[in-house]
Amino acid sequence: MWSKNDSGKGMNWEAALKYAETSNYASYSDWRLPNVKELQSIVDYSGVFPALDTKMFNISGITNEAGHKDYPYFWSSTSAGGEKAMPFADYVAFGYAVDPKGEDTHGAGAVRFDTKMKDGPNKENEERINNYVRLVGDSK
Repeated sequence: MWSKNDSGKGMNWEAALKYAETSNYASYSDWRLPNVKELQSIVDYSGVFPALDTKMFNISGITNEAGHKDYPYFWSSTSAGGEKAMPFADYVAFGYAVDPKGEDTHGAGAVRFDTKMKDGPNKENEERINNYVRLVGDSK
């Protein structure tokens, strides 16, 4: 079960986890961040913009780094970064997958990863540390 609405604002990964864990969206309390494969399963790869079924889902608009109309990246629960510390998390593009100048380099559905918090490891390569959340739950 997916939430129709997204979080409406960007947040770092730790805040995204808390948002999901404490959400009472549509009177359900068992929401979580989707894993990267779950997020990819709702990407519309047919070339529409945003890359999402907008009859089923609402999606917030943003202005990207180049000043263009765009749509957010969405955090996943999928972590990466080594066996001991997992300082990175994956996110999925539902608009352009941009380089630091805001130019599309990979397209919608691209999976990226970044540090889970501002000024985390490899901070010189941070792109969008504040990504949006699309909640998923296990319907019962």
